[in-house]
Amino acid sequence: MVYYNLKVTLMLKEDIKYENTYEKLANLISLSMLNNEKMKEFHEKNCYKFYNFCSLYPFEKDGIYKKNKIYIFDIRFVDLQFATTLKQLLDRVNGSSFKIIMSNLQVNEYRKINKLISLTPCVLTTPKGDYDIKDDLELVKTRITANAEKKYKEIYNEKISCDFIKSITKINRTPIKLPYKNMHFLGNKFEIEVEQDENSQKLAYLLLSTGTLEKNSIGFGFVKAR
Repeated sequence: MVYYNLKVTLMLKEDIKYENTYEKLANLISLSMLNNEKMKEFHEKNCYKFYNFCSLYPFEKDGIYKKNKIYIFDIRFVDLQFATTLKQLLDRVNGSSFKIIMSNLQVNEYRKINKLISLTPCVLTTPKGDYDIKDDLELVKTRITANAEKKYKEIYNEKISCDFIKSITKINRTPIKLPYKNMHFLGNKFEIEVEQDENSQKLAYLLLSTGTLEKNSIGFGFVKAR
């Protein structure tokens, strides 16, 4: 198993608040995809996208990213052709908020994972549209596991069923509210301790590649591994 990481360096054309970076970066990626017919068709299709990105870094302590300053963000993929095509499209796009300076595609090989730690909020939806999990970490654990198993089956055409989460802790005190397209999502960050058997490690690595829970293609659920 491998995943591909596209490290994008850009300059801001305007000041941007932290909470608005997700929508603006998602719009930048979408804008680039509209310049290719196959990518446009994929973008408009209702399906797992299997890519995930983080917010801008280095992080600004006042929560405002600055005009004319250079930042980086990462996009992760499981499909090399998709990653290569998006890199080419991003290098040519001219967004209203960002100027792309350069991008570099890296290969990350399978490795042992002890913990997954959220870098961007994870979003969990319910039939009522309620994103506030309260303190129901058993629900979170169940949904993360089911989501990972479903993604794995769709990508690799192989079914894995295992309780890969040894323990889970919520690391934010209150839900994190983020705007997106005239609505708001409530997300949370987690520290997930992972079981060490082979199937558990495969599912953990997949979440490192694609993101945890839902809305990964707009920047939610991006994690790091330890």
